[in-house]
Amino acid sequence: MKVIVGLGNPGLEYYFTRHNAGFAVIDEVGRLKDSIGAQFSNKKNLYCDLAKIDLSGVEVILVKPVTYMNDSGKSVQSVLNWFKIEPKDLLVIHDDVSLPLGRIRVQAQGGAGGQHGVESIIQQLGGQGFDRIKVGVGPDPGGDVRGKYVLQVEPNSDLYNRCIKYAAQAAHGWLTAGAVETANKFNGLDLAVSEIQ
Repeated sequence: MKVIVGLGNPGLEYYFTRHNAGFAVIDEVGRLKDSIGAQFSNKKNLYCDLAKIDLSGVEVILVKPVTYMNDSGKSVQSVLNWFKIEPKDLLVIHDDVSLPLGRIRVQAQGGAGGQHGVESIIQQLGGQGFDRIKVGVGPDPGGDVRGKYVLQVEPNSDLYNRCIKYAAQAAHGWLTAGAVETANKFNGLDLAVSEIQ
């Protein structure tokens, strides 16, 4: 059993913002199953919306924390504890302003890189022993502008939506091939200048 978590903020006012790229990818992963898509239900005791699907013969739990971004670790730890899953079987998907729009990065473990949701997860789990997929939403405007920037809708919706689909394909690859092999396949392409192969 694997857990794939998409980070974001609950509520319609946030749903289509850059900061909710993780939620968008999770929804897209849910659609990889069939035309109906994953059926999410709210799990108050786990602080998330959750769905169970089967992908390539792997039982997968899809998670969208409802704790708001900066407290994502509370939900992630609750889910891992409930299902008795180790961090090595966890994939976290989130936005990254340091990557330009058009790029994703699959990463085996590693630090938070300033992403507050990932910081919360590392703090709650007591380490960095989980993989992640970063969805580029940059360029980073820096400083005090960054908070406002990530809470805006990306105006290049076509490129953004292609990145979401590409990240979902990478998440599927992670299930069967792991982070390193998936990174080798997905990290080099810039969708701003190339089409998905």
